[in-house]
Amino acid sequence: AQTKCFRWCVQPCPAEAMDPSGTLERLAIFPLRDQVIFPGLRAIVQLPRANYEALRKTAEGGLGALAMRPQPADKRRSENLSSKPTLYEVGTYCRLLPHPDGGSGGIPDSADAGSNGNERVSLMLEGRGRFRVLQHLPSTSSFLGMARVEILSEDNDAMENDVKVRALVSRIQERMTDLVKGEKGPRLRWPSSGFLLAGVAGATIPQISIEERQQILEVPDLRARLELVVDLLEREVEAKRISYEIKAKLQRAREQEVRQVMLRRQMHEVQQDLQKVRARTAARRRQGDSDNVDSDADTPPPEGGGGNESDEAEDADEVSQLSKRLAEASLTEDAERIAKRELRRLRSLQPMHPEYTVTHTYLDLLASLPWAKSSEDSFDLANARAVLDADHRGLEKVKQRILEFLAVQKMRGGMKGPILCLHGPPGIGKTSLGRSISRALGRKFHRVALGGVRDEAELRGHRRTYIGSMPGIIVQAFQNLGVNNPVMLLDEVDKLTHNAMFNPQATLLEILDPEQNDSFKDHYLNTAFDLSKVFFICTANDTSTMDRPLLDRMEVIELSGYTVEEKRAIADTHLLPKQRKLHALEQAEKQNADSEIASDSTTAPPQLIVTQEAMAALITKWTSESGVRGLERLLAQVCRWAALRLQGVGGGVLGGATTASGILDQDREEALAQCGPDSTGCITVDVRQLPYIVGAELFEPDIAERLTVGVAMGLSVSQVGGQLLFIEATRSAGQGRLSITGQLGKIMTESVETAMSLLRSRFVRSCCQDLQASRGVSSLLQAQIGGVGQPTQDQDPFEAEDIHVHFPAGGIPKDGPSAGVAVLLALASLLFDRPMRSDTAVTGEVTLRGQVLPVGGIRDKVLAAHRAGVQHVLLPLANKRNVVEDIPAKTLQSIEVHYVKHVDEALDWAFGEQGTSAEVDAAALAQQQRQGLPPGIAAAACSSFSARLHHIIADGAVALPPRARM
Repeated sequence: AQTKCFRWCVQPCPAEAMDPSGTLERLAIFPLRDQVIFPGLRAIVQLPRANYEALRKTAEGGLGALAMRPQPADKRRSENLSSKPTLYEVGTYCRLLPHPDGGSGGIPDSADAGSNGNERVSLMLEGRGRFRVLQHLPSTSSFLGMARVEILSEDNDAMENDVKVRALVSRIQERMTDLVKGEKGPRLRWPSSGFLLAGVAGATIPQISIEERQQILEVPDLRARLELVVDLLEREVEAKRISYEIKAKLQRAREQEVRQVMLRRQMHEVQQDLQKVRARTAARRRQGDSDNVDSDADTPPPEGGGGNESDEAEDADEVSQLSKRLAEASLTEDAERIAKRELRRLRSLQPMHPEYTVTHTYLDLLASLPWAKSSEDSFDLANARAVLDADHRGLEKVKQRILEFLAVQKMRGGMKGPILCLHGPPGIGKTSLGRSISRALGRKFHRVALGGVRDEAELRGHRRTYIGSMPGIIVQAFQNLGVNNPVMLLDEVDKLTHNAMFNPQATLLEILDPEQNDSFKDHYLNTAFDLSKVFFICTANDTSTMDRPLLDRMEVIELSGYTVEEKRAIADTHLLPKQRKLHALEQAEKQNADSEIASDSTTAPPQLIVTQEAMAALITKWTSESGVRGLERLLAQVCRWAALRLQGVGGGVLGGATTASGILDQDREEALAQCGPDSTGCITVDVRQLPYIVGAELFEPDIAERLTVGVAMGLSVSQVGGQLLFIEATRSAGQGRLSITGQLGKIMTESVETAMSLLRSRFVRSCCQDLQASRGVSSLLQAQIGGVGQPTQDQDPFEAEDIHVHFPAGGIPKDGPSAGVAVLLALASLLFDRPMRSDTAVTGEVTLRGQVLPVGGIRDKVLAAHRAGVQHVLLPLANKRNVVEDIPAKTLQSIEVHYVKHVDEALDWAFGEQGTSAEVDAAALAQQQRQGLPPGIAAAACSSFSARLHHIIADGAVALPPRARM
């Protein structure tokens, strides 16, 4: 039963009856491996002669061919020879025929005859019909089986004339013709019988599996059998079409590659020959020029070159020039390896090839980067200090840090560049400070604007696989500068776009990390580049929007706003001269207008002078900012007005306007007439003329008008610097609810709730206890609290009233804990129906125990109070060192700073009578000592508000009115 191969002889049987009917009790079963015999067809099977002789004796009355079920290869290898094969249930009833080559026996197959005499013979079988195995019977043969079978009847004549069957037969004939199209051999004619055609298709299609062949054999209905054959043929025809297309594409690709290789070789040979010709021509021209310069006039130009052959010889081989530049670029080991690989690839490409330009641009970038080229630092510390002082007023922290870096560089000879982050409000000179640092160090300067950058590829570059790829802005900066140690300013680093899709700040983690940036890898460059020698300077207005890991890699230097004196000095030395030159109000500029370089040595006076009083008024009454941008715009407006007046056109911001009665504003005309110009053509602007030139004053004349009952003046810091923060509180009849408005954050809302709880739980009850001990004030306090009889600890002054705390400028978000003390003072003012001091601003965080905790932004807050004309500032005691280190001495001369550790001290200052009698102060000191404080601390600290209030009421200095109810 171990038949191995089959050769089909597709010959339809005669039209005679092909199958017996009924049941056969014993039928020899011939197992077939990897093949199925169909009724009506003949097949040739090979088997050993010994098996053939046994088959002839057993199968004289008929033979049943059953296909073996396919098994995996590993299981087939493990199967021993004595095991019985697994057979299908439906097979073909066959008859043994004599071979067409002659004889009734088997025909020896010489191709399969082994050297050991194992001769194999060919056996022809003819399919007569289908049968189904009913029962397998015992058999004495080693390769044949016995079975009781049922002959399946075939009623095909009635179905052959069916319309659908005919259509299916026609479709099968077309598909089989398409399947064998293009193959060599005689033209085949397909049978018209659907029964025979299904068998021919199942036997001749080599691509279908043994399971699919057996399925064709087992389908009883002719129409269903033909439909199955059509589906299989459609699949095979489509597979053949796809195979042809793939072969055609591969063939065309091979032909194209061969053609390109041949053309490339030919072009290379032509270029080599052309270079030799040009080299010989250039040599002959040089030799001729050295022999006789005048002989060129009589000598005809060489063929194909003319007078431009020497230039062509210089630019003939761009690849050689690029290779020379790469050799001189001092590349790193990895960059050199990549350059050699890309250079070999470039030599194999033609200039017309798309990859030629891409590769050439990449190699040009490698050659142009400053891998080992650095500029020399200037170690003259005195000159560096002079440069920084000449460009900027104040900013001592930054100047000190730059000088420290230069000192270490001078002593050590080399160190990694620092990474500074200048944090401060706009307009204070952060960007211009970067230019001054580069001048002081003697390095090149480059500014990178990061505002609005949202794609990491803008910093790290695009990969070369993309069309239009290019390096990032960091690598481009080095390509433009030509040195690897510049001063690089990363401007507005806090304005980088940061969302769920883009986070360019993550790219800066590598760029600004001193431990990693010596091997920064740009996506386009694809090799490490050293950034450790760069002096990085970042600028930011608000560090709260930056990632904490990025901020941790920087040395943050806080730059607060300028004082009035610093602004006046900046305006006199920088801003006003700059605007006069821009508006042609300096005679030196006008006299040297025709020359390329204006003379700095000329001493001609300018045509516009702004007095010191007018400059101070512009700073204090028309601007309220930390920087000087607004001041510069006002000076530009004054210069434009002066230019207009020098041209003989008068007027100011009011122009030629008239009053309601139609009479000209005589005051304006008289004030502007005093400006000039004088006999020398100079205009002088004083305080009187400013309202008519730049408009009315922008700030309230008296801040005290805003400090009514329930209002406190706090201090805050934002991206634009320090500013005053007014807190308003009011009360109305209700149920003790607390409302907070003003677009506040969670922290500030909690500060308001903390201040309210503190005022309710401690200070009102402490006041009640203290006042009960004194004579004649119990009734006053009861009237203030709103109760009758003796006060108790459970009484709440706000129990029957709703409190509303509002922070003006509701369109601006506000958050932070520093408004706690100010909120407490506003609520206390509301409770006692008394305004706090109008010359005092306060800041500090408050706890439920009344402690005042330190806050940030002290310099900005104090300068904001100073600009607004506030005379006193209450600060937490822990912030005293910030005042000593950051606030200029001239500012402290015009504003008084008071330090508080407990809210009792703030309440005493805000509502107590300063400058009272010595008896009051002595009583307050005794009250502090009774509470257990040491004498020194008790004398230095302010007395508690309840004790101070007790003596004020006892002396009749103030009476507390009853609460006003709504």
